[in-house]
Amino acid sequence: MRDSLRILVEEPSTAAAVRRAARKMATEIGLNETRAEEVVIVVSEACTNLLKHVGQGEILLHTTGEEQEPHTRLELLALDRGPGMHDLEQCIKDGFSTSSTAGQGLGAIVRLSKESDFYSVPRKGTAVLARWFSPVQQDAVSQVDPCMRIGAVNISKPGQDSCGDSWGALQSNQQVTILVADGLGHGPEANHASSEAVRVLQNYPELSPKALLERVHLALRSTRGAAVAVAGIDMAAGKLTFAGVGNISGQIYSVTQGRRHLVSVNGTAGHECQRLREFTYDWPSDGLLVLHSDGLTSSAGLEPYPGLSLRDPVLIAGVLYRDCSRGNDDSTVVVAKAA
Repeated sequence: MRDSLRILVEEPSTAAAVRRAARKMATEIGLNETRAEEVVIVVSEACTNLLKHVGQGEILLHTTGEEQEPHTRLELLALDRGPGMHDLEQCIKDGFSTSSTAGQGLGAIVRLSKESDFYSVPRKGTAVLARWFSPVQQDAVSQVDPCMRIGAVNISKPGQDSCGDSWGALQSNQQVTILVADGLGHGPEANHASSEAVRVLQNYPELSPKALLERVHLALRSTRGAAVAVAGIDMAAGKLTFAGVGNISGQIYSVTQGRRHLVSVNGTAGHECQRLREFTYDWPSDGLLVLHSDGLTSSAGLEPYPGLSLRDPVLIAGVLYRDCSRGNDDSTVVVAKAA
């Protein structure tokens, strides 16, 4: 299951709507009343910080759960383009404040969330991540710890209820497959096309990226079509195999090897496209993969953000979305790095 909500926070009354949405999503993933109230407190603190220190910002709420995982996750991203923090570690301590308040905001977020992460650059803004997990499903089989941490932002075009982009990821032992699809246009029909591509991934997890993309091409013939990219990572062999059609952008980042762009062919899966091809790249031990739809500008990259590659994948995706989203399209960013 996946659900995403984006709310602009521009005045105090908006915080009430964010709290209601957060409580509802927390209850839906199975959090008890106490945990759900902790989620609401964190959301309130995040909204207060946006309004007090910046004047505005946006809150993203996501629920994400894969069939192979025993948990469903609720994730909060608070994003702003404000003055940022010069001493982030000091700011997240309880009792510290740059104003006359008690300074409990960021400290409360750390205490009341299961996981949290922060990124702030002076004059560029701040991103805050908080995460909670549903109770372990009683019938869930024991899972091997994933070899990669994968996170994403998946947001619909303003004014649309459904996102035309979809993404999916599967992990097994040292093998990881990630798919991103951007349905042609916007709205429910675009969502149907991109969701169908993810369904193919789930039904054929053993296929190579090229073979999987060929299956997607056939499956999308009855839809309006989509741009689709598939990345398969063999952690043990240190190789990434990539096949793409259309304008899904892919980059591998590494401290030792810099940035490498992944190659897609022209066309639309389900309709006309060039002969599908598969490309293989070295996957370094410190590799980080970014895949994004054209809802982000082609210049999107990690270079302007010192230390961002060390943060949680969802936080990385959130910062790229905040600064590189075109604002008039569905936007999806998927980030994967070694666990």
